[in-house]
Amino acid sequence: MMRRLCAGLLLLATPALAEQQPERTDPAHQRGILNLYVTPQPPPPRTRIKRAQVVYRLPKDVPELAKLDAKLSELCRRGAFVQETNGFYWARTPKRTFGVAFSGGANLVDPQNKRKPGKVYFFEEPEGMCSVWVGDQAKLMPHYVGPLPGD
Repeated sequence: MMRRLCAGLLLLATPALAEQQPERTDPAHQRGILNLYVTPQPPPPRTRIKRAQVVYRLPKDVPELAKLDAKLSELCRRGAFVQETNGFYWARTPKRTFGVAFSGGANLVDPQNKRKPGKVYFFEEPEGMCSVWVGDQAKLMPHYVGPLPGD
């Protein structure tokens, strides 16, 4: 009986509730469509891109001309003493090639400032078990083949 009474009251109240509700939502309650389009920004200025190049042609293998630096090799493995662009500068030897960075900062990322003036850094396997060989720039100068100043 109670169910019948509730159902009857609900039927009587439904038309009254329908008359009280507006037919549509007030336009002030509607928001605009979310615009996910982002206005593109102008591209950054273009940098001058050069090809990778050989800078040393060495008559002997690097271990015969430079010393292995264990501390710099460990930093290299952790990414704290690395070439800015792997393989941008190369040293060719009769057996293999090495990546090159200079103590003046050319192609060298050295946030802990471990570089020494007048040195050349040769990188062997920079993406794996990195080894860093340090050579004296003045002694290696006869084997320097480029780039030329101003290039």
